[in-house]
Parts: sequence; structure tokens; C-alpha cells
Amino acid sequence: MIYRYPSTKRFLAIVCFMALSILPIFAQYSVPSNLVANFERPGFITSAGQTSDAAIVKVLANTRLKLGLDYDIAAKPQAIENAKTLVLVLGVSNKGLGAAGLSLEQEIERVKSIVAEALKNNTRIISIHTGGTARRGEASNQVIELCVPVSNVVIVVEGGNNDGFFTSLCEKNNVPLVQVPSIAEAGNVLMSLFAAQ
Repeated sequence: MIYRYPSTKRFLAIVCFMALSILPIFAQYSVPSNLVANFERPGFITSAGQTSDAAIVKVLANTRLKLGLDYDIAAKPQAIENAKTLVLVLGVSNKGLGAAGLSLEQEIERVKSIVAEALKNNTRIISIHTGGTARRGEASNQVIELCVPVSNVVIVVEGGNNDGFFTSLCEKNNVPLVQVPSIAEAGNVLMSLFAAQ
């Protein structure tokens, strides 16, 4: 059997078609240039809603990306006193609340106190939602509505924004939104936000 290379024109046409077909995918989660390498360390990761997704983000940030961010799923305000960047992982988990011995109301008050401490110290805030539709709903939306308006940027895995909730909330509060197709890509965005040390 003889294998023939396609003609140059045909080959170029195929390459151009493939490039154009994947371009929208990259455009979906391009990071605004003014945010690249614009966040400093030390950084701190905590949950907003006691979601276990916070632990996943910690592993992604520290094990895979080597960002060296501090972590406490139920951090108190004093824990972030020296942080220059606060990463809030959004989403309410009833199981997580139970494990922490917190009611939803107590968790919301904790998040409010963390956010107040960050704002007092000019700590920049990255809010990230990786839990898809499982971390949406009335309780999660309360936490999201609390955190998004005070964020410097929001990263969301697209499954959690099927209804455009994050889009409208970010537009209303003039907060940049970066929507990604997967948790791995959320990590890549997170990496691009932090300045090299």
C-alpha cells in the first residue's frame, strides 16, 4: 500500500480549519491581560460555604502548580491578616457545614468577617466556583452573591454558570469573569493570575 501526503493546499486548508474550530474554545477562557501576574503572594485559600471543592483547589494550587498558598477550609479573619491574595472557593455543602459544626447562617457570618478583613487590609480577592450545578442552589447563591461583588476576578467552571447567574452578577458589579471548561483549566487561570516569585 502506498501512503501519499496530501497536497500542500489541502494540508494548509485542514490546518486552518482546525485552528479556527478550536479558537472559540480558547477565547472562552482567555484571561484579561491586565490581570495576568497581577496577584501577589502570600495567598490564602478558604471555602465560602464549606464545600470540599476548596480542598481540590488547594491540591491543584499547591501540589500541581506549586503556588504555596496557605489553606484552612474554615479560616477565621486573623488567619488572613498577612495575605495579599484571598482565594474564596464558592459553594455550600450541607455535609461540609455539618462536619464543621456550622449552620448556614454561621458560615455566612464567617465569610462576611473574612471578606471584611480582606477589604480592610486591601487584600485582593479571587473567587472560584468549580462545583458545577451541584454547588448551586439557593444556599450557594447566597454565598455567591456575597462574594462576587467584592472580588477582583471570578473563575467559574462553565457547568456552574449554565443559567448565566455568574455572568449577570459579574456584569452588574463590573467584576471580570473567566469561564473555563474544566477544573484543570481553572488551575491554569489561577496560575496565570499570580506573579512569579
